[in-house]
Amino acid sequence: MTTIIRNGLFFDGTGAKGRKADIVIQNGKVAAIHDKAPKIEGAKEIDATDKWVTPGFVDIHTHYDAEIEVMPGLEESVRHGTTTVVMGNCSISAALGKDEDIVDLFCRVENMPAQVLTEWIKDKITWNNLTEYYEHLEKLPMGPNVASFVGHSNLRIAAMGVERSFKSPNATKAEQAKMNSYLEEAMEVGYLGMSIDMLPFHRWAGVFTEKYKGTSVPSQQASVKEYRTLANVLRKHNRVLQATPNALDKMSGVHLLRMSSGIFRKPLKTTIVAAMDLKSDESIYKLVTKGAMIGKKLFNADMRFQALSMPFLNYGEGPITPLFEEFPSMVEVIGATPAERKKAFQDPKFRNWFKKDWHHKGTSVFPRLLQEMTVTKAPDTTLVGKTFHELAAEKGLEGLDYFMDLIVTHDTDLIWKCTAANHRDKVRVQLLAHPATIPGFNDSGAHNVNMAFHDGSLQALRQALDYPTILPIEKAIYRLTKMPCDWLGLDAGSLEVGRRADVCVIDPSKLNSGLTEEPIEDYHPSLKGAYRYVKRSDGVVNHVLINGEEVFGSANGFVADLGQKQYGRLLRSKH
Repeated sequence: MTTIIRNGLFFDGTGAKGRKADIVIQNGKVAAIHDKAPKIEGAKEIDATDKWVTPGFVDIHTHYDAEIEVMPGLEESVRHGTTTVVMGNCSISAALGKDEDIVDLFCRVENMPAQVLTEWIKDKITWNNLTEYYEHLEKLPMGPNVASFVGHSNLRIAAMGVERSFKSPNATKAEQAKMNSYLEEAMEVGYLGMSIDMLPFHRWAGVFTEKYKGTSVPSQQASVKEYRTLANVLRKHNRVLQATPNALDKMSGVHLLRMSSGIFRKPLKTTIVAAMDLKSDESIYKLVTKGAMIGKKLFNADMRFQALSMPFLNYGEGPITPLFEEFPSMVEVIGATPAERKKAFQDPKFRNWFKKDWHHKGTSVFPRLLQEMTVTKAPDTTLVGKTFHELAAEKGLEGLDYFMDLIVTHDTDLIWKCTAANHRDKVRVQLLAHPATIPGFNDSGAHNVNMAFHDGSLQALRQALDYPTILPIEKAIYRLTKMPCDWLGLDAGSLEVGRRADVCVIDPSKLNSGLTEEPIEDYHPSLKGAYRYVKRSDGVVNHVLINGEEVFGSANGFVADLGQKQYGRLLRSKH
C-alpha cells in the first residue's frame, strides 16, 4: 500500500522550519520526500493543502496500563494526533505482580472506580514476569505505539511481599538483590527505565488488601539508599529514571539531583513530575527550572521536568479529588463509604481538623481558594455556575462550613472545578520552551473524573501560535516529537526517509477555534455506566497515520477496526 500526502507544510520533527513537500509512504515507512511527488498508480492520496504535516505526537506520561487491556485502541489519545504513549509512570505498572495488588495500586492513585478496574484486571493477568508482559503487549491490537517504564512499587512488592513493602524502608540484602534482578530483566527486555514515587499523596486503595488502605504506596516507603541502588542499574544501561518528588519536601529534589549527577560517572537521565506554575506559590517554577540548569552545569546532571501545556484544571466529586490527598483529614474520608463521610463531616471534631488542614501555613499544591472553586453539577441546580465563596455569602455562612454542609447533603454528586496551577499563559509557554523541560504530564488514562489533558500536544501548538518568539512552531513540534523520543530512547518522533510513518495532518486555522477548553463526559461501554472526562479537537486533526496506515480522519472518524487490529507497536528502548 502506498500513500502520498501532498501539498502540505511539512515539518520533519528535527526542529527544521516547515517547507512545502509531498510525502510518499510505503510499507509503513517514509519512502521519499519530494517537492512534487510523481503520480503512483494505485496510491492513496491525501490532500494537505494549507495544512501542517508533522510526526505523530508522543505522550510521555500516561497511565494506560489498565485501559489498554480493554480499550487497546486508546482512541482518546489517537484522535488528538498522539501516535506513541509511555506507560508505567509514578512507580506503578501492570507489568509485575498479582492482579489484586495491581488494582490496589491503581485504584486510588489514579482515582479509577474500583468495580470497573477490578473487572478489567482481576483474573485477567496471563503473564508471570516482566518479559512475558512485553510478550503480552506485543500481541495486543494497540492503536498507538506503546513504551513503558517498570514501576518501583511493583518491584518492591514482588521482592518483599505486600506487608514488608509497606513496613520496612530498608530491604534486606536478599530483597535488594531480587529487586536488582527484576530491574536487570526489564532493562534486557527493553523497558525505558524505572519510575519511583516520593509524593505521599499517592495512596493504596485497600480494595483487596484493606490493612494498608490510605497508606502511601510502597515506593514511598523505600529508603534513599534503595532508590540510589536501583538508579545505578539504570545508569549502567543508560536508561531513564522517572520520578515524582515530594512537593512538600525540597530534600526529595536534592536526592534526585544526587542520583542524576554525572560527576566521575555517567549522568542518569531523570524525568521529573512536574514543572508547573502553582497558584499557591508562583515562584516554585523558577526554583525548579533553575535547579535543573544549575544541576547540569555544576553536577553534570541530566534532569528534565515534565511541563503541562494547559491550565491544571481539576474536578472534584465532593471531597474526592487528588488535590485533597495532601490534607490528613481528607485522607480519612476519601476512601470511606458515603455514610462514613457524612458522619465525619457532621462531626465538629472532624470539621475543625479539616479547617486546620485548610489553613495550614506550609507549602501546598492546592491553592485553597473557595472563591475559585466553581460548582459544575449538583442535584440542586441553583448551585451550578457559582463558587463556594459566592454560595456561602448568599447564605450568610462561613465558607468552609458551608462547603462541608454541601458535602453532607450531596457527597460525590456535588461536582466542582478549580484551576490549581498553570494559570498564566506566558509563563506556561516559557515552561514548554525551557531547556530543562519536556512537554508532557498529560496523565492520560488517569484521574478520569478529575481532569482531561489528552489534547496536550495540540494545546501546545495553539499557544506556540500566540507566542512565536518564545516557542516557534518548528521548535514546538520538535519538543513534542523527536526531542523526547531521542532523550527517552524511543525509535519514533521524526519523519525522515526510512523511518516509521507515524503522521499527523493538522489544520492550523482551527487551532484557535477547534480545541475545547473544558472536558465533556464520555460514557464508554467499557466503563460500565461510569463516565470519564475527555476533550475534543474537532476539525483540528485531519488525519492520523500509525505505521503508515490511516487510523483517524476528520471526515470519517476512526477506522472500524481500531482496537481490533494492531496498528501500533511495542517500542523497546534503543539505548
